[in-house]
Amino acid sequence: MRTDLLAYYFPQYHADPRNDVLVHRGWTEWEVLRAAEPHFPGHHWPRSPLWGAADEADPAVGRRKVEAARAAGLDGFVLDWYWFDDGPYLNRFLDEALVPALDDGDFRFALMWANHPWHDLYPATAPAANSGPATWFHAPTSTYAFERATQHVLDHYLTHPAYWRIDGRPYFSIYDLPDLLQAQGGVAATRGLLDSFRIRAADAGVDVHLNLVSTRFVDDRLDVLSALGADSTTHYTWWHHDDHGFDRFPVAPYAHVAAKASKSWPHYLGQETVPYLPNVTVGWDPSPRTERWDHDRDRGYPYTGITADRSPEVFGTALREAIEVAERAGAPAVLINAWNEWTEDSYLEPDDRFGTAYLDTLSRITRERRPRSASRA
Repeated sequence: MRTDLLAYYFPQYHADPRNDVLVHRGWTEWEVLRAAEPHFPGHHWPRSPLWGAADEADPAVGRRKVEAARAAGLDGFVLDWYWFDDGPYLNRFLDEALVPALDDGDFRFALMWANHPWHDLYPATAPAANSGPATWFHAPTSTYAFERATQHVLDHYLTHPAYWRIDGRPYFSIYDLPDLLQAQGGVAATRGLLDSFRIRAADAGVDVHLNLVSTRFVDDRLDVLSALGADSTTHYTWWHHDDHGFDRFPVAPYAHVAAKASKSWPHYLGQETVPYLPNVTVGWDPSPRTERWDHDRDRGYPYTGITADRSPEVFGTALREAIEVAERAGAPAVLINAWNEWTEDSYLEPDDRFGTAYLDTLSRITRERRPRSASRA
């Protein structure tokens, strides 16, 4: 069984009407990247994209990204997709640049509904030592919002010819399981809501593959995933593996974190009740999203511990191992965090520090290890 390889994509590198009001007209996260500062010797900020601070909603930019990702051996992007109680957010890259670039190729896309609260992280300014950043949008909690969001996905994306499928079923992921459970009041009500989505999809001739992202913030995680009827689970980032993010704080060696992750994959893949998709994380450092990185284990994102000294070589070793264990276990995919999480230090796109080394590493591995997969139709 061939294992697909997709990377998460974060779409805040284009202007959005909400950000025009909340920050200033034309604002994008490129401004946060440019303003990033080092907090200790060897802390390599800021960074500059070799492709420039491009407007990702430009169709030409979308085509360039797709062509580069395909050339490096990726099978597709999993888009961080946003829909709050009052509607969509950050959708222009998907609708104006990505989907139009996929009409005649074998590159795929899928959606992960990032249903978490949206905070002021640009940069975060905490008024007190024990507080987090201000909340701009609360997590979408109403049944109405869930139904509108999932119906929009069903109407506009899940039947698209380029949508990524697992065994013929379009993959749809939900990121924030704790908020979903809290909003519905528990497992039983949440299962009912998810089942209602499946029924609406089935009425439209769509059999959804529902992925629920694993997190350390859910007790009895595997039992909950099974009770909710999840078709698969994964992690969004290695920071989600341990109770406090990483077992070394505030700076964890990247090679150490990668080794721990690779040791965990056989365990997760052995959970037969809920199939697991291994995650490989390029790096982790959200300090650019803070005015002052006064890190604290209990304070939460973005004041977290970080990885240090990441390298394409260690990333490549981890990716090879993930693909190997996934193929042995028959897992349908390995997911990479991320194509462009620049202000979390997790990106494959070329920069002024590594050049194209990450894409070159990815290309070598995909050429060595597997034929092109295109889609699990």
